[in-house]
Amino acid sequence: MTVAEEVECKLLSDLIQSRFGLSFDGVRRDILASRVRPRMAELRLHSILDYYHYLRCHPDRESEFDRLVCRLTNNETYFLREAQHFEIIIKHVIPALRSELRGRPLKVLSAGCSSGEEPYSLVIALHDSGVELGGVDWEIDACDLNRDRLARAREAIYDSGSLRGCDEEMRRRYFERRDGRFVLRTRYRRGVRFFEANLATSTIVGCAPYDVVLCRNLLIYFDAEGFTRAAGALARSLAPGGYLFLGHSESLIDRSPDFTPVWLEGAMVYRKLAAA
Repeated sequence: MTVAEEVECKLLSDLIQSRFGLSFDGVRRDILASRVRPRMAELRLHSILDYYHYLRCHPDRESEFDRLVCRLTNNETYFLREAQHFEIIIKHVIPALRSELRGRPLKVLSAGCSSGEEPYSLVIALHDSGVELGGVDWEIDACDLNRDRLARAREAIYDSGSLRGCDEEMRRRYFERRDGRFVLRTRYRRGVRFFEANLATSTIVGCAPYDVVLCRNLLIYFDAEGFTRAAGALARSLAPGGYLFLGHSESLIDRSPDFTPVWLEGAMVYRKLAAA
């Protein structure tokens, strides 16, 4: 990348950071350039600076921002990923809320849900645990920036790559085969609602407060300021004493005053302080 291209890419990355909170500093600028160049070719734009001006000034810039975020977000996910977290919800969170859950559903938010594998995996785990037979119901909200991925989540039709955490017996139990793909059975979709949201803003428009928030392998893409804003938004969405689950490579230790770390079933989770 030439010096001029570096400057142009810095302008574009700063614009993306201010809009979405996603960071493309340093070596990640090459990733940014590689992801926007196909779109630049479609628009017949000759430089990253041209694309930057398009996003700033063109009448269709809002639609282009929607397309751009679909190109930028990492959608690596699959069913039953980090399933230990679902066990913690079943073994620790639900028993602690048992008296409350006699009169209301368990409320969960899957933040950065991509194409729906995470919230649907939780429904599968809840069904398999038998908590429904004990009178526990649930409402799961699931949000993401990427509209294309949300559309796929609502369809609940998946390729084999999304099922790499499932053995053959699981595939037969949870899915129907259709034209070489896998359709999630209707009973495992119940109670899940999808909506669009941007964690870089200060508010998650859902049915807060939640008992549990899953936000796994998403905060690693935010810069320091975006991380702080996102952590604040997640804290505001949780009920006092609610649980936040992050990816194994993410941590809130010494980064948020709203949570205390808790070690459960060999995993670190974060509980919202009662006074937060």
